Amino acid sequence: MSEIRLFSITDGKAKETNASSYKLEREIQTLFEANLEELLGVKFVASEYKTNQGGRIDTLGIDENGFPVVIEYKLDKNKTVINQGMSYMAWLRSHKAEFWKAVFTKFGQAEADRIDHSSTRLICIATDFTRDDLGAYELMPSSIDLIRYRRYGDNGLLLEKIGASADPSGPLVTSGPKSASGSDKPVTQILAEATPHIRSLVDKIRQTLLAQGEDVSEKTTQLYLAYKRTRNFASVVVQKGDVLLQLHLNPEDVDLKDNMKDVRKIGIWGTGSLQIRINNEAQIAEAQDLIRQAYEAQS
Repeated sequence: MSEIRLFSITDGKAKETNASSYKLEREIQTLFEANLEELLGVKFVASEYKTNQGGRIDTLGIDENGFPVVIEYKLDKNKTVINQGMSYMAWLRSHKAEFWKAVFTKFGQAEADRIDHSSTRLICIATDFTRDDLGAYELMPSSIDLIRYRRYGDNGLLLEKIGASADPSGPLVTSGPKSASGSDKPVTQILAEATPHIRSLVDKIRQTLLAQGEDVSEKTTQLYLAYKRTRNFASVVVQKGDVLLQLHLNPEDVDLKDNMKDVRKIGIWGTGSLQIRINNEAQIAEAQDLIRQAYEAQS
């Protein structure tokens, strides 16, 4: 971990606050579960969730894109954590009905029906990670989040998300299963069938969003592309030949142009309150400042 030093300033005098760790793993878990949406952008579903293979998932959640989330914690930096978490991810993929029931029990049918099993996330929380953990992460950076934490005094908590060393801005895979008759087409199918102009616009928007910082990750859901730091700051929807860029910004704080819309009270694919219709590259350039604001607002 890069050296991070925290100081408190009182009457112009700086005093360093030394980092410490928790004594019990349960302390970390209790803290995160009580503040899961604020810390990780994930809704809490269950604690110590028992699987039928004998294990217990430390924390089970669902994120804003509807993806199932497994969260595992560790105190011992020499103990590997990813392998156990990956086995739970595999279990969830083959036990979708159990996850649906857990979400239904906690939040009701609307939230349960929003589940998107096209991806399952693993979040590992620790003071540090082993080389084996980091090696496994490099193989699956789009499915695994490694979060380092440091405790400062009684009231300070620092979180650091480890970034992938691989370039995340490669071409988007547009192959995949086609939709059933009468259902909405997956975004991968829509892009595969789109005109070269639309695909070019989507690619340029992707590059712009990913270029905001090394901590940006891209996720392909069934109906849209999501871009997040800890939580989503943007999503991209392709619908009826239109490219829609949706940002997590308050539309009331924006000078709305003709191609912008407040969608807070409208049912939409994707996430975000400000929708920008993109028809050409000039409109991408015009949206640069808003994209940066959305990125900086979602740490």
